[in-house]
Amino acid sequence: MLVNKSPDIPYQELPFTGQFHIFPLGSFSNALTHEPHRHDHFQIIWFTKASGRHMVDFVWYEMEDNMVFLLRPGQVHQLDCIREGKSIIFTEKFYFANKHEQGTLYDFTSLFNSWHGYGPIRLGSCVSESLSLLSELMEREMSGTACSRSVMKHYLNAFLLLLEREKKRNAAETMMPYQQDARVVQLRRLIEQHFCTEHQVAFYANTFALTPKRLNEITKESTSCTVTELLHQRIVLEAKRSLAFSHKSIKEICYDLGFEDPAYFSRFFKNNTGISPQDFRDMMFK
Repeated sequence: MLVNKSPDIPYQELPFTGQFHIFPLGSFSNALTHEPHRHDHFQIIWFTKASGRHMVDFVWYEMEDNMVFLLRPGQVHQLDCIREGKSIIFTEKFYFANKHEQGTLYDFTSLFNSWHGYGPIRLGSCVSESLSLLSELMEREMSGTACSRSVMKHYLNAFLLLLEREKKRNAAETMMPYQQDARVVQLRRLIEQHFCTEHQVAFYANTFALTPKRLNEITKESTSCTVTELLHQRIVLEAKRSLAFSHKSIKEICYDLGFEDPAYFSRFFKNNTGISPQDFRDMMFK
């Protein structure tokens, strides 16, 4: 069970400065290392050797060697495993700092989206060797006296492209489609920005100059979900985070998420999870 009941979901402070860093797993530890926490940057966690489990947004994953987890800013995770490997942290600003490069760099943000549910990437042996070489190059560049942001960024770019290829291979092996419609990528960004205040499909459809029906058709083709389903998934996830990690009352959480009636919010939560907000909170802290 999750045991960290702090005023809010804590952000782990890493002993590094700047917008990019690569470091060995287990090279530092603090009070939050084995407690539920989150980060304000993108993070790649590559477990070259691991046993135990890793929780991401209330789902526990059994660890295996050569497994990669991709975490967006704000995702909650908790480590309960013996591990070796690498972690790479970076900001979107670091990656897209130069507007002239945006057309040539891979848009990594789509890689971090969970199109068909979140899950780790399992690496084949060949790609593991390539990623190891790229990791070494990044570490050398970072420790050099003439460290170049551009060089580092292109090593990272290659690293991310290899991960995307492995993600596609994983999807093919499990017979899961791997489709990315640019409009759905933008829709997910809009939902992330507005899910607390905009609960109607019409708001999102208007942004694309589409009817709600047409946007639903596009979204369902790419994700097997309607816009409403994607929006509800995001609201429920945030509700779970607040219920599990904060001292806020259910009424406060209700208002934070844009609901006017706590009773309606409770019905909404139960319809989407099968359990009431209070029962979910009680379950997390038995």
